[in-house]
Amino acid sequence: RCIYLNRLAMYCREQGLRFYLQAKELDFPTELLLSHKYLLDNQQGILFDVDFWSRWLTDKIRGVCQGIPALTGLIIALSSTDGLLPITRPKWDINARDEPENTRQPSQSFVLYRRCFQALSQVVTAQNKHLVLRVFPASNDDLGTVLDAIEPLPPSVSVSIKLTPERFWPAFPNNPALLQVTMRDVWVDIDLAGEEVGWGVMPFLRIDELKGRLLWCQSANPRITGAICKTSWESVDNHWIPETLSECNLFACSQLLGHGAGKTQEQLLDLWLAERYGWCPDVTVARRFQQLLEQATEVLYQAIYVRDHVFHRHSQLPESYGQAVWSLYSQLARNHWLPGSAQDIHFTRDNPQISMENLTRIAQEKDEVAADALKLCAQALEFAENAAFPTALYRLWQNEWRGLALYCQLFTHAQKAFFTLHFAREVENSWSMREICHINVQALYQGASEMEMLCQQMNEASPGFYIMFDAGRVRSLADSLSSELSALRH
Repeated sequence: RCIYLNRLAMYCREQGLRFYLQAKELDFPTELLLSHKYLLDNQQGILFDVDFWSRWLTDKIRGVCQGIPALTGLIIALSSTDGLLPITRPKWDINARDEPENTRQPSQSFVLYRRCFQALSQVVTAQNKHLVLRVFPASNDDLGTVLDAIEPLPPSVSVSIKLTPERFWPAFPNNPALLQVTMRDVWVDIDLAGEEVGWGVMPFLRIDELKGRLLWCQSANPRITGAICKTSWESVDNHWIPETLSECNLFACSQLLGHGAGKTQEQLLDLWLAERYGWCPDVTVARRFQQLLEQATEVLYQAIYVRDHVFHRHSQLPESYGQAVWSLYSQLARNHWLPGSAQDIHFTRDNPQISMENLTRIAQEKDEVAADALKLCAQALEFAENAAFPTALYRLWQNEWRGLALYCQLFTHAQKAFFTLHFAREVENSWSMREICHINVQALYQGASEMEMLCQQMNEASPGFYIMFDAGRVRSLADSLSSELSALRH
């Protein structure tokens, strides 16, 4: 068992590298429930018998450590909502009709976290391994409970905390939780897979942003001693950031955390091109290369987001009108982190003038980004024809830029259709709003066909490209918006 992992662990040891395994959630085989049927005797799902699950964790972790002797340690999160056994639920997931006795209180969650963390700490220490607890709570409201449960653990237990307080959105602030842990080593958790900025399927330069955030970490808390750089996303198989243009962000992170902390974005980008592709263009070409990547970052961000609000998670279009409402005004509401910011996308009959001003600003933002994306992509493709790119870089550049304009246009049409429809529902159901919505819905159907054509032409794109450019998802959103629009007409 674990033949590949043992070989990998030994290779890392020989190279002077540390080797960790990471578990995102408390997971288990369903056969376990068949052997302990009482765990299902709970109206809320699976019973969290803390004695049982602590023993199960102990046995599981002991087996992993003994099965891979060269393992350095484990990075474990128990505070995620993705698994079958979440300790807490985020506020947006708690229905107002839920009975109080069926909603776990912070004091109850604290006991569960503490018992499980203690079990993990004891077994990992006994196996002479390093434990890193990944702080990944269901919502920001649960953060204090998780940190309080970690506090009594031995100082040898490290913690990993996300760079931003919710997911990895570029406009969100640095995570204040990174400053709250001062008695043990902290690793900052950085998403370089680009889950919320295009997956590396399209260019998104983050070097300056990362440099600023890392400098803040280093100056604000001396116990921040390392970083976990996420290079793939478990929802997309066989796709990762190496061998994309966004690889430059990973390269820059390694430099900024090492001996290159004083280097500029310009220097780091030049160094990446030289080391990765053996390409050292003249200054004019190098700076144009950098400028185009910076402009792509701005255009893609302006397309995916709406006045800095998250239109939908995972850099993807929502699949329905209701899903977009849920993203913007519920689970992913920016107002959770920046109180008052919700006014930018607020529509109400009580104030039609402000509502119309909000809609106008959104429409202007979207019109500008659609035009900018078309112009920028044409410039980038022309630049590549004259810049004497190495073959591998040329192919990569072509693949990533060819999809950018279309993706930005689809987001533009989706957002204009959604917000005019939302305005018609919430403020004024006028013919002009319905017509604008209809025009943009039809553009979505047309864009879905163009997506299919592009996917047929792209023979060497990454698996992530074909998932992101899913025409079925676009048509699903268009169908939903059409249905909502029809209801307004009758």
